[in-house]
Amino acid sequence: MQTALRVETTSPEETRILGAALAPMLLPGDLVSLSGDLGAGKTVFVQGLATALGVTDRVTSPTFTIVHEYAGRYPIVHIDIYRLETFQEVLDLGFEEFLDPKAIVMMEWGEAVEPLLPRAHLRVELRRTSDPDEVDRRVITFRPTGEDWIRKLGAMRETAEALLDAASPETSEGSRFEFVTRDGDATRKEGIG
Repeated sequence: MQTALRVETTSPEETRILGAALAPMLLPGDLVSLSGDLGAGKTVFVQGLATALGVTDRVTSPTFTIVHEYAGRYPIVHIDIYRLETFQEVLDLGFEEFLDPKAIVMMEWGEAVEPLLPRAHLRVELRRTSDPDEVDRRVITFRPTGEDWIRKLGAMRETAEALLDAASPETSEGSRFEFVTRDGDATRKEGIG
């Protein structure tokens, strides 16, 4: 059985807020794998997280440089696997060195190297909605692997709810998150609150 936490955001600022809400839960050695289409908000999410961890440098997509490193409360390694075509290219890049226990690793397109990731990590999926009138709306799903990540997500949800409510009090209608449990082909949804 797989458990996930899902929320919709209505703007890039709300996506940044989710990154900022996750930041206090992270410690060196943690790895967050980000997936989603081009322009889905992976780097926007990292911007919120990095700012909350005290990064003052501009956070940009590492698509062309592959890796950006930032100094904040903890070192952050921001990797983009998109342009790498084989596991060997990833290994040649020094992938194992980026899994440094002294840094938080944010990996865009991490699903492409899932077998190389540590057993315990967090997968964050960012998807655009299908409504063409809602260009900034995203569905963001957090999929923890490991008991520690389940605990961290519970705390992140509480922080995110408070920050999202403060940023958009006019749209505050209780919990925006839902707990999604998948058992085979069946999906059950339960409100978290």
